[in-house]
Amino acid sequence: MHLTVHENTDDLRNLLNGLSLLRSATVRVGLPASAGPKLRMILAIQEHGSPIMNIPPRPVVEPTLSKPETRQAMAEPFAGALPAALAGDLAAVRACFEAAGQAGADAIRAAIDAGLTPPNAPVTVSGGWVRNRPAGKNVPVAGKGFNKPLYDTGALYRAFSYEVDPSSGG
Repeated sequence: MHLTVHENTDDLRNLLNGLSLLRSATVRVGLPASAGPKLRMILAIQEHGSPIMNIPPRPVVEPTLSKPETRQAMAEPFAGALPAALAGDLAAVRACFEAAGQAGADAIRAAIDAGLTPPNAPVTVSGGWVRNRPAGKNVPVAGKGFNKPLYDTGALYRAFSYEVDPSSGG
């Protein structure tokens, strides 16, 4: 009888890489850095409000991502990440992270589609005159023509996305 042992370190290396990715990767949902400073400023104003511009706060990102149904929708793809990591399939682990991020971004857009409170002011919808406090005079404003808070040109709405950082460390 003759016994031959062959070592396959590729499988072990893939397993360790998969577990490392699972441990260190982070999914960030909201406005990615690629959205640019203008959209990030607009979101900050909308999230926190602006008394000077008479804009009430309409937080959408954190409240939406904190909802149990959103957390569940994001958790389901994560469930496949561990078996993929144990199989050493880095692409499948990343796909699970991306699916979770996409679920979060879709939930934010769905919250905007469902309508946010408070609704837009009548002057925002129809147009009219508003007081420009710094200039101390009334100015005409064009109305949006519709009542959908956090959706004007659609640029902010379309910019909600996610980023998977494979080496963020937590």
